[in-house]
This record gives sequence, structure tokens and C-alpha cells, in this order.
Amino acid sequence: MGELKGGERVKCVIFAGMPVTDKLRHFWQDAELIIAADAGYENARRLGVEPDLLLGDYDSAPCPPPNAKTLVLPAEKDDTDTYFAARKAIERGVSEVVILGGLGGRLDHTLANLQTLVFLAKNGMRAVLADEENEATVLLPGEHRIPSRCDCYLSIFSAGDAARGVTLEGLKYPLHEATVTGFYPIGVSNEFVGDAATVRFSAGTLYLIFSRREVR
Repeated sequence: MGELKGGERVKCVIFAGMPVTDKLRHFWQDAELIIAADAGYENARRLGVEPDLLLGDYDSAPCPPPNAKTLVLPAEKDDTDTYFAARKAIERGVSEVVILGGLGGRLDHTLANLQTLVFLAKNGMRAVLADEENEATVLLPGEHRIPSRCDCYLSIFSAGDAARGVTLEGLKYPLHEATVTGFYPIGVSNEFVGDAATVRFSAGTLYLIFSRREVR
């Protein structure tokens, strides 16, 4: 399960430790591979999801019953449990990874999960980090068509070195050949004005974030 065959799309969902609700079911319903990272096992079990692989150091979560699907990691290691799960997803040959339960809580873990998105994108994955209010993904240089989501704000941020030649079209606040850096939030809280937007840039890496509009 989870092997890529003949170039077909194979989706993996990684459950991390922050709470996940049934409202996010659409993310895992069509997944071919489910990985539970550490406390993500409790999330999956509570939602009636049976993971294909369980892994983690279980230093702050109950260790699941030992079996062939469980990989216990050392507590002292370079990778976070979620990053290690991302490595395993790549090894299985998937083409798309969604991380649930990876936003909120400890800020250092959230930032680590955002960095994990960059790692996945640079290894050829379509990668998403999502909760009920937000979805984050990573864009590499080129032209990207973004279908309109009128219930959300769209924001872009530099994900590392400065992103250059950034052009935004089909949005309330366009940009043309701009440089987006990590120290000025010029790309925050944009809005769609048509059926789709275009994000185009020549160098660097961007976070693309959808944030659900506040209900007034």
C-alpha cells in the first residue's frame, strides 16, 4: 500500500499530535497510505482511522501495542517524528502528502512542520499542512494557477531565501516582479477577484496559505 505505480497519484496522510476533528475527513478518505506520527496515533484511533504505519519516540504519548506496523524511534534524534514520517512517505513513493494535527500548540513544532512542507516540496511532493481554519502548501519557481476560494484569504510568505520576480494576478492586491523576503509580510491577507489567481516567480520558495474568513 502506498506505492507509486505508473505515475499515478498516490496520497499519504500523516496524523501528528494536535487535535484533528471529523470535519477534516475529506483529507483522508481517499488516502492510500496513513501514517501516525507519535501522538497522532491517538488522533487516528479516536476518528476510527487505522494507520498503515505507526512511528515515534513516544516520550510524551502512550506507545501503541508492538506489531509489524510500529516503528519506535529514539528520543534523541535530529528528525522530528513528523519529519521522519515525511521521509517514510517519500520512501513509499507517494506523490501527495497531507499533514493533519501539525498546526497550533507549540510554536516550535508548527515551524518544524512548515519546514517539513519545504522538504516534501523539494522532493517532488505536493504537500499540505491543514487544520479546520488554515491550509499551507509550498510553491517552487514557475507559474501556478490557484482556483478561487472566496471563503478564504490567500497569503504568501517567503519560505527561506528571498523569492524574486513574484507576480500576483487575479487578486485584490496584485504584485509585479516583486521580491518577497522573510522580514516583511507584504503578501498577507489577499483576496480573490475572479475564478482563479496566478502566482508566478523566478527564484526562491513561497508558502501559500489559505486562512478561512472570520464569520461576522
